[in-house]
Amino acid sequence: MNMDNLNKIIIILGPTCTGKSELSLHLARTFGGEIINADSMQVYKHFDIGTAKPDNGQTDEIPHHLIDIVEPHEEFNAAIFKEKADFSIKDVVNRGKVPIVVGGTGLYIRVLLYGLFLAPKETGLREALTEEYICGPIQFYEELKKVDLEYALRISFRDRVRVVRAMEVFRSTGVKMSEWGKIHGFREPHYSALKIGLRGERNELYSRINKRVEDMFIAGWVEEVKNILAMGYHGKEKPFSSIGYREILQYIKDEITREDMVQDIKKYTRHYAKRQFTWFTREKDINWYAYPEEVNGIVSMVSGFLKEWNSSGL
Repeated sequence: MNMDNLNKIIIILGPTCTGKSELSLHLARTFGGEIINADSMQVYKHFDIGTAKPDNGQTDEIPHHLIDIVEPHEEFNAAIFKEKADFSIKDVVNRGKVPIVVGGTGLYIRVLLYGLFLAPKETGLREALTEEYICGPIQFYEELKKVDLEYALRISFRDRVRVVRAMEVFRSTGVKMSEWGKIHGFREPHYSALKIGLRGERNELYSRINKRVEDMFIAGWVEEVKNILAMGYHGKEKPFSSIGYREILQYIKDEITREDMVQDIKKYTRHYAKRQFTWFTREKDINWYAYPEEVNGIVSMVSGFLKEWNSSGL
Protein backbone atom coordinates (compact mmCIF):
# COMPACT_ATOMS: atom_id res chain seq x y z
CA MET A 1 0.00 0.00 0.00
CA ASN A 2 1.30 3.46 -0.91
CA MET A 3 1.26 5.42 2.36
CA ASP A 4 1.46 8.69 0.41
CA ASN A 5 -2.14 8.16 -0.73
CA LEU A 6 -3.46 7.95 2.82
CA ASN A 7 -4.77 10.82 4.91
CA LYS A 8 -2.30 11.70 7.64
CA ILE A 9 -3.33 11.94 11.27
CA ILE A 10 -1.67 12.51 14.61
CA ILE A 11 -2.62 10.10 17.40
CA ILE A 12 -1.97 10.86 21.07
CA LEU A 13 -2.40 7.80 23.24
CA GLY A 14 -1.33 6.32 26.56
CA PRO A 15 -2.59 5.62 30.08
CA THR A 16 -4.92 7.93 31.93
CA CYS A 17 -3.46 11.02 33.63
CA THR A 18 -0.38 11.26 31.40
CA GLY A 19 -1.41 14.60 29.85
CA LYS A 20 -3.00 13.53 26.57
CA SER A 21 -5.73 16.18 26.57
CA GLU A 22 -3.38 18.99 27.50
CA LEU A 23 -0.89 17.98 24.82
CA SER A 24 -3.62 17.69 22.19
CA LEU A 25 -4.73 21.26 22.88
CA HIS A 26 -1.15 22.49 22.66
CA LEU A 27 -0.59 20.76 19.32
CA ALA A 28 -3.95 21.93 17.98
CA ARG A 29 -3.07 25.54 18.81
CA THR A 30 0.42 25.19 17.34
CA PHE A 31 -0.44 23.41 14.10
CA GLY A 32 -4.05 24.34 13.35
CA GLY A 33 -5.58 21.07 14.45
CA GLU A 34 -8.94 19.75 15.54
CA ILE A 35 -9.38 17.05 18.15
CA ILE A 36 -11.14 13.73 17.60
CA ASN A 37 -12.00 11.87 20.78
CA ALA A 38 -10.96 8.22 21.10
CA ASP A 39 -12.13 7.69 24.67
CA SER A 40 -15.00 5.21 25.00
CA MET A 41 -16.64 7.14 27.85
CA GLN A 42 -16.49 10.71 26.59
CA VAL A 43 -18.94 9.84 23.82
CA TYR A 44 -21.76 9.66 26.40
CA LYS A 45 -23.82 12.71 27.27
CA HIS A 46 -24.11 13.76 30.94
CA PHE A 47 -21.07 11.73 32.08
CA ASP A 48 -18.69 14.66 32.35
CA ILE A 49 -16.65 14.88 35.53
CA GLY A 50 -15.61 11.25 35.81
CA THR A 51 -14.61 11.09 32.14
CA ALA A 52 -12.45 14.24 32.34
CA LYS A 53 -14.17 15.86 29.37
CA PRO A 54 -12.78 19.14 28.08
CA ASP A 55 -14.61 22.18 29.42
CA ASN A 56 -16.61 24.66 27.36
CA GLY A 57 -13.69 27.06 27.09
CA GLN A 58 -11.51 24.39 25.52
CA THR A 59 -14.16 23.18 23.08
CA ASP A 60 -14.98 26.76 22.11
CA GLU A 61 -11.32 27.42 21.34
CA ILE A 62 -10.53 24.13 19.58
CA PRO A 63 -13.20 22.10 17.76
CA HIS A 64 -13.68 18.66 19.36
CA HIS A 65 -15.38 15.74 17.63
CA LEU A 66 -17.09 12.59 19.01
CA ILE A 67 -17.81 14.03 22.46
CA ASP A 68 -21.38 13.96 23.85
CA ILE A 69 -22.78 12.18 20.81
CA VAL A 70 -24.89 9.38 22.37
CA GLU A 71 -27.34 9.07 25.24
CA PRO A 72 -26.39 6.73 28.11
CA HIS A 73 -28.89 4.06 27.00
CA GLU A 74 -27.77 4.04 23.35
CA GLU A 75 -25.42 1.49 21.84
CA PHE A 76 -21.86 2.52 21.10
CA ASN A 77 -18.97 0.26 20.16
CA ALA A 78 -15.74 0.11 18.18
CA ALA A 79 -17.52 -0.30 14.84
CA ILE A 80 -19.66 2.78 15.42
CA PHE A 81 -16.60 4.68 16.59
CA LYS A 82 -14.69 3.87 13.41
CA GLU A 83 -17.53 4.97 11.17
CA LYS A 84 -17.90 8.30 12.96
CA ALA A 85 -14.16 8.88 13.35
CA ASP A 86 -13.56 8.24 9.64
CA PHE A 87 -16.23 10.81 8.79
CA SER A 88 -14.77 13.38 11.21
CA ILE A 89 -11.23 12.89 9.94
CA LYS A 90 -12.34 13.38 6.34
CA ASP A 91 -14.22 16.52 7.32
CA VAL A 92 -11.22 17.97 9.19
CA VAL A 93 -8.81 17.20 6.33
CA ASN A 94 -11.17 18.67 3.73
CA ARG A 95 -11.16 21.94 5.66
CA GLY A 96 -7.38 22.05 5.68
CA LYS A 97 -6.99 21.27 9.37
CA VAL A 98 -4.88 18.64 11.11
CA PRO A 99 -6.78 15.68 12.62
CA ILE A 100 -5.51 14.93 16.16
CA VAL A 101 -6.97 11.70 17.54
CA VAL A 102 -6.76 11.58 21.33
CA GLY A 103 -7.66 8.86 23.79
CA GLY A 104 -6.76 5.90 25.93
CA THR A 105 -9.15 3.31 24.48
CA GLY A 106 -6.64 1.10 22.71
CA LEU A 107 -9.19 -0.94 20.79
CA TYR A 108 -10.73 2.18 19.26
CA ILE A 109 -7.36 3.38 18.01
CA ARG A 110 -6.45 -0.03 16.64
CA VAL A 111 -9.78 -0.35 14.83
CA LEU A 112 -9.44 3.17 13.42
CA LEU A 113 -6.08 2.29 11.89
CA TYR A 114 -6.55 -1.33 10.87
CA GLY A 115 -10.28 -2.02 10.77
CA LEU A 116 -12.41 -4.62 12.51
CA PHE A 117 -11.89 -8.34 12.46
CA LEU A 118 -15.08 -10.37 12.35
CA ALA A 119 -15.09 -13.29 14.74
CA PRO A 120 -18.30 -15.35 14.49
CA LYS A 121 -21.27 -14.66 16.75
CA GLU A 122 -23.67 -17.20 18.23
CA THR A 123 -26.60 -15.52 19.96
CA GLY A 124 -27.78 -18.56 21.89
CA LEU A 125 -24.30 -19.32 23.15
CA ARG A 126 -23.75 -15.71 24.14
CA GLU A 127 -26.96 -15.63 26.17
CA ALA A 128 -25.97 -18.82 28.00
CA LEU A 129 -22.48 -17.48 28.69
CA THR A 130 -23.91 -14.19 29.92
CA GLU A 131 -26.04 -16.04 32.46
CA GLU A 132 -23.00 -18.07 33.48
CA TYR A 133 -21.01 -14.87 33.96
CA ILE A 134 -23.73 -13.20 36.03
CA CYS A 135 -23.81 -16.18 38.38
CA GLY A 136 -20.08 -15.89 39.08
CA PRO A 137 -18.02 -13.16 37.38
CA ILE A 138 -14.73 -14.01 39.06
CA GLN A 139 -15.07 -17.75 38.44
CA PHE A 140 -16.01 -17.07 34.79
CA TYR A 141 -12.99 -14.80 34.39
CA GLU A 142 -10.72 -17.48 35.85
CA GLU A 143 -12.06 -19.91 33.25
CA LEU A 144 -11.22 -17.41 30.51
CA LYS A 145 -7.69 -17.10 31.88
CA LYS A 146 -7.28 -20.85 31.49
CA VAL A 147 -8.15 -20.76 27.78
CA ASP A 148 -6.79 -17.33 26.79
CA LEU A 149 -4.52 -15.84 29.41
CA GLU A 150 -3.08 -13.23 27.04
CA TYR A 151 -6.45 -11.65 26.28
CA ALA A 152 -7.79 -12.04 29.82
CA LEU A 153 -4.91 -10.04 31.22
CA ARG A 154 -5.78 -7.14 28.89
CA ILE A 155 -9.25 -6.73 30.38
CA SER A 156 -10.89 -6.63 33.79
CA PHE A 157 -13.11 -9.39 35.17
CA ARG A 158 -15.72 -6.63 35.56
CA ASP A 159 -15.87 -6.09 31.79
CA ARG A 160 -18.80 -8.44 31.17
CA VAL A 161 -19.12 -7.70 27.44
CA ARG A 162 -15.52 -8.47 26.56
CA VAL A 163 -15.16 -11.40 28.96
CA VAL A 164 -18.28 -13.09 27.60
CA ARG A 165 -17.38 -12.31 23.99
CA ALA A 166 -13.92 -13.82 24.37
CA MET A 167 -15.34 -17.03 25.80
CA GLU A 168 -18.00 -17.12 23.06
CA VAL A 169 -15.34 -16.87 20.34
CA PHE A 170 -13.24 -19.61 21.91
CA ARG A 171 -16.10 -22.04 22.49
CA SER A 172 -17.60 -21.55 19.04
CA THR A 173 -14.35 -21.70 17.05
CA GLY A 174 -11.64 -23.15 19.27
CA VAL A 175 -9.53 -20.08 18.45
CA LYS A 176 -8.48 -17.66 21.20
CA MET A 177 -9.67 -14.07 20.98
CA SER A 178 -6.03 -13.01 21.27
CA GLU A 179 -5.33 -14.94 18.06
CA TRP A 180 -8.26 -13.71 15.98
CA GLY A 181 -6.75 -10.29 15.41
CA LYS A 182 -3.48 -11.82 14.29
CA ILE A 183 -5.23 -14.19 11.89
CA HIS A 184 -8.04 -12.11 10.43
CA GLY A 185 -7.25 -8.44 10.66
CA PHE A 186 -5.12 -5.51 11.71
CA ARG A 187 -2.99 -5.63 8.55
CA GLU A 188 -2.58 -2.59 6.30
CA PRO A 189 -3.25 0.74 8.04
CA HIS A 190 -6.10 2.94 6.81
CA TYR A 191 -4.18 6.14 7.66
CA SER A 192 -0.63 7.39 7.72
CA ALA A 193 -0.40 8.02 11.44
CA LEU A 194 2.16 9.63 13.69
CA LYS A 195 1.58 7.88 17.02
CA ILE A 196 2.72 9.74 20.12
CA GLY A 197 2.54 7.75 23.34
CA LEU A 198 2.67 9.47 26.73
CA ARG A 199 4.14 7.59 29.64
CA GLY A 200 4.87 8.47 33.24
CA GLU A 201 7.06 7.21 36.05
CA ARG A 202 4.86 4.87 38.06
CA ASN A 203 4.85 6.67 41.42
CA GLU A 204 4.33 10.04 39.76
CA LEU A 205 1.52 8.66 37.59
CA TYR A 206 -0.20 7.09 40.57
CA SER A 207 0.09 10.36 42.46
CA ARG A 208 -1.56 12.18 39.53
CA ILE A 209 -4.36 9.60 39.46
CA ASN A 210 -5.03 9.97 43.18
CA LYS A 211 -5.15 13.76 42.93
CA ARG A 212 -7.42 13.69 39.87
CA VAL A 213 -9.90 11.45 41.69
CA GLU A 214 -9.93 13.81 44.67
CA ASP A 215 -10.41 16.82 42.38
CA MET A 216 -13.33 15.09 40.67
CA PHE A 217 -15.14 14.70 43.96
CA ILE A 218 -14.47 18.35 44.80
CA ALA A 219 -15.97 19.22 41.40
CA GLY A 220 -19.22 17.43 42.34
CA TRP A 221 -18.88 13.92 40.94
CA VAL A 222 -21.39 12.36 43.34
CA GLU A 223 -23.90 15.09 42.58
CA GLU A 224 -23.41 14.50 38.86
CA VAL A 225 -24.35 10.83 39.25
CA LYS A 226 -27.43 11.73 41.33
CA ASN A 227 -28.49 14.20 38.63
CA ILE A 228 -28.13 11.55 35.90
CA LEU A 229 -30.26 9.12 37.92
CA ALA A 230 -32.84 11.90 38.43
CA MET A 231 -33.22 12.07 34.63
CA GLY A 232 -34.82 8.63 34.76
CA TYR A 233 -31.82 6.38 34.19
CA HIS A 234 -31.68 3.29 36.41
CA GLY A 235 -27.93 2.78 36.76
CA LYS A 236 -27.70 -0.28 34.52
CA GLU A 237 -26.77 1.65 31.39
CA LYS A 238 -23.34 0.84 29.98
CA PRO A 239 -21.47 3.97 31.16
CA PHE A 240 -22.50 3.25 34.76
CA SER A 241 -20.31 0.13 34.66
CA SER A 242 -17.15 2.19 34.20
CA ILE A 243 -14.62 2.89 36.93
CA GLY A 244 -15.85 5.55 39.32
CA TYR A 245 -19.47 5.61 38.29
CA ARG A 246 -20.10 2.06 39.48
CA GLU A 247 -18.47 2.79 42.87
CA ILE A 248 -20.48 6.00 43.27
CA LEU A 249 -23.64 4.00 42.58
CA GLN A 250 -22.63 1.59 45.34
CA TYR A 251 -22.08 4.52 47.68
CA ILE A 252 -25.43 6.09 46.84
CA LYS A 253 -27.10 2.74 47.56
CA ASP A 254 -25.30 2.58 50.96
CA GLU A 255 -23.41 -0.54 49.87
CA ILE A 256 -20.00 0.98 50.62
CA THR A 257 -18.71 3.89 52.69
CA ARG A 258 -17.51 7.14 51.18
CA GLU A 259 -13.95 6.33 52.21
CA ASP A 260 -14.10 2.91 50.54
CA MET A 261 -15.63 4.48 47.43
CA VAL A 262 -12.77 6.95 47.04
CA GLN A 263 -10.06 4.39 47.74
CA ASP A 264 -11.61 1.83 45.38
CA ILE A 265 -11.80 4.35 42.54
CA LYS A 266 -8.15 5.30 43.02
CA LYS A 267 -7.11 1.64 43.13
CA TYR A 268 -9.12 0.55 40.08
CA THR A 269 -7.95 3.57 38.10
CA ARG A 270 -4.34 2.69 38.85
CA HIS A 271 -5.01 -0.88 37.70
CA TYR A 272 -6.65 0.47 34.55
CA ALA A 273 -3.65 2.66 33.77
CA LYS A 274 -1.43 -0.39 34.06
CA ARG A 275 -3.64 -2.35 31.64
CA GLN A 276 -3.64 0.56 29.20
CA PHE A 277 0.16 0.70 29.20
CA THR A 278 0.37 -3.07 28.71
CA TRP A 279 -1.98 -2.81 25.71
CA PHE A 280 -0.08 0.03 24.06
CA THR A 281 3.34 -1.56 24.55
CA ARG A 282 2.12 -4.32 22.23
CA GLU A 283 1.26 -1.86 19.47
CA LYS A 284 3.59 -0.85 16.65
CA ASP A 285 5.42 2.39 15.83
CA ILE A 286 4.61 4.39 18.96
CA ASN A 287 6.97 7.25 19.79
CA TRP A 288 7.05 7.43 23.60
CA TYR A 289 7.50 10.67 25.52
CA ALA A 290 7.03 12.10 28.99
CA TYR A 291 4.81 15.18 29.06
CA PRO A 292 5.37 18.06 29.67
CA GLU A 293 9.08 17.36 30.16
CA GLU A 294 9.66 16.37 26.51
CA VAL A 295 7.15 18.67 24.84
CA ASN A 296 9.82 20.27 22.62
CA GLY A 297 10.74 16.89 21.19
CA ILE A 298 7.08 16.15 20.53
CA VAL A 299 6.53 19.46 18.75
CA SER A 300 9.65 18.90 16.65
CA MET A 301 8.49 15.43 15.60
CA VAL A 302 5.01 16.69 14.69
CA SER A 303 6.50 19.59 12.75
CA GLY A 304 8.62 17.22 10.68
CA PHE A 305 5.65 14.96 10.05
CA LEU A 306 3.49 17.85 8.84
CA LYS A 307 6.25 19.32 6.66
CA GLU A 308 6.53 15.96 4.96
CA TRP A 309 2.74 16.03 4.55
CA ASN A 310 2.72 19.52 3.05
CA SER A 311 5.65 18.84 0.74
CA SER A 312 3.81 15.85 -0.69
CA GLY A 313 1.02 18.15 -1.78
CA LEU A 314 -1.68 16.59 0.38
